[in-house]
Amino acid sequence: MAVPKRYSWVSTITEFSNTAELQMAGDSWWEVKKYAAGAVSGGGNWGNVVFTNLTDRSLEFTMAIQTSNGATIRWGINSNPTPKVDVHLDSPDKQNTDTPFTCDTGNANVMYKWTVFATSKAIFIHGEYQNSINSAYPIRIYMGRIAPLEPEDPAIANDFVGIFTHMPSNVTNNNAATYGDNNVGRGVVRKSRNGTKYEYYNFTTDAQLTSPGVGGRYYVNPFMVFNPAEGVRGQFADVFAACLKDASQHPDGSILDLGENKYYVFHVVDQQMPYNPNYTRWYTSLGNLRYCVPCFFGSNNVMGGQRVILFKI
Repeated sequence: MAVPKRYSWVSTITEFSNTAELQMAGDSWWEVKKYAAGAVSGGGNWGNVVFTNLTDRSLEFTMAIQTSNGATIRWGINSNPTPKVDVHLDSPDKQNTDTPFTCDTGNANVMYKWTVFATSKAIFIHGEYQNSINSAYPIRIYMGRIAPLEPEDPAIANDFVGIFTHMPSNVTNNNAATYGDNNVGRGVVRKSRNGTKYEYYNFTTDAQLTSPGVGGRYYVNPFMVFNPAEGVRGQFADVFAACLKDASQHPDGSILDLGENKYYVFHVVDQQMPYNPNYTRWYTSLGNLRYCVPCFFGSNNVMGGQRVILFKI
């Protein structure tokens, strides 16, 4: 495994697609192309971009950014003859799979500092808002392969691919926001073990355990992927979470060498949820109201130390 490719820039939401194509041109593992709204089935009016794996062309993700009452992402998870947000158009719950940039009402074109990592199996996107503190969400997106815990049926093994973001998919009730019901990450997988398309899977990790602990132990935690019917099925491919007791010992961009395993270190910037009493309320790309608490790491902040993403190399 190689060190991930890392790309960073500052831009508004509307500039994301164009800048991603420019920044990631010539990437070793992924072809990145922007498209006009009319060239994408279900395309968005604020930008469209397709990430296609160069080694396995079946591994493809489409992002279409649409505004209605706030900016949201419509997703595609299949390789289609022409770009298509098939998760949004073809899945049973459609718009409940959208991912918001902002809460409440309005179409703020937020400025973000973007950090995008490309590996041979996945793309990870980290967005730090630079303005619009009353409406902007911190952005966290993993899209890529899921490593199964045991060998799978060849008929479905290639479809253990998912999109997992800061906003859980398919949570629509106010109790989810008010009482924290279902407060766990949830995304979409291309096919379940029984072949169901666009199946929902939860994901979770532990990014609170500070390392090193007693005896110099480091706690490197996978992002486990599961659902109630199947139990735990797998984990994000070569992407882990940890919390460093002393961030200066392992600077951002350094290599954490734990003997048998080595990791590229990325310091996550933990930002507050929007300064807005309606921060749990947002609108889908079709303008329909949803309530949900953002959840990627299991907690918005750590009790102490520096939260990191570790890429196995």
